[in-house]
Amino acid sequence: WMHADPGPGHLLPVGKLGVHGDGKDLAIVTYANGMYLSRQALPEIEKAGVKTRLIDLRWLTAIDHDAVHAAVRDCKRVLIVDECRRSGSVSEELITALVERGWPSDRLARLTAEDSFIPLGVASTVTMPSKDQIVAAATDRPKN
Repeated sequence: WMHADPGPGHLLPVGKLGVHGDGKDLAIVTYANGMYLSRQALPEIEKAGVKTRLIDLRWLTAIDHDAVHAAVRDCKRVLIVDECRRSGSVSEELITALVERGWPSDRLARLTAEDSFIPLGVASTVTMPSKDQIVAAATDRPKN
């Protein structure tokens, strides 16, 4: 609901990922409002020198985890931005699937909504990740 509807002519193949950009420093894997907010954060992330690729899941059921792995394979780090609560969210499934496919866990991070009841009305976005939180998580370089 935080992004303009592209209209009935905009059709997506079921299960196909959206891949935006070809940066190899960081892949942000997200969906829905996370994609909208990550696109807003992207100019600041890239200004900080982090070459970024955005992966839009588009579908939350029957995620093609092999396709997700292939989409991030050549990136140094992965940040999963999930608008759902930290506990019991799709980000847990994504992290698990990447680790099972050999992705090093120290190169994975996730930014989620806070564990809470889902607020309604104006408060509905209070618990969700923000553009500023995405920028901070994306530009926080691992200590070597």
